[in-house]
Amino acid sequence: MKLLASLLLFIFSSLLFGGVVVAESLNQKHPFSGRNKLFVFGDSYVDIGNTKPDGTGAWAVPYGITYPGKPSGRFSDGHISTDFLAQLLRIKLPVTYAKKDDADKTRLQYGMSFAYGGTGVFDTYANYPNMTAQINLFEQLLGNVYSPSDLSSSVALVSVAGNDYITFILANLKDPAKLLLGTVMVTVLTSSGNSVGDSSRMPRTDTSN
Repeated sequence: MKLLASLLLFIFSSLLFGGVVVAESLNQKHPFSGRNKLFVFGDSYVDIGNTKPDGTGAWAVPYGITYPGKPSGRFSDGHISTDFLAQLLRIKLPVTYAKKDDADKTRLQYGMSFAYGGTGVFDTYANYPNMTAQINLFEQLLGNVYSPSDLSSSVALVSVAGNDYITFILANLKDPAKLLLGTVMVTVLTSSGNSVGDSSRMPRTDTSN
């Protein structure tokens, strides 16, 4: 399931940021040639260590025992989507926003992760920046750490999983009517999302290069 989720997140980010052109030419070194920065937004599926290192949660065993060998803030015992995409781009991992001031300045050239485990599009029970706040943090670095021209050589990975749904359910356990309405809305949205699998609705891949 974790691998499937990682693949789905990768596909979703590629479709969302349409500037990434997948070329199948044999002369192309890899699909993301020229992309040397990775910016990450979202939740625990892509967080590589932004949450507080307090020895609990993702900073405690068994997280990290397969990779990198000890807890590192990843909500997994091994690699996550961010690791896989950085490998595909053939770059070092982006620095985490929480540690940007302590990072070697040369590491900033590979991008930055603004993702925090437990967060969502809206506020959740995790006391960390939601999606809007993460994007705001990124925008504050434009013109200072990164220039607008850097965006043309970057890829953005966005993960939005179930934290918003969990927060809604827990907040409305005592209100069955509202909880039922929310469940129906989720079902409708999920059913509508199934159309993504229809190849006739998907954007065509540019293979002209």
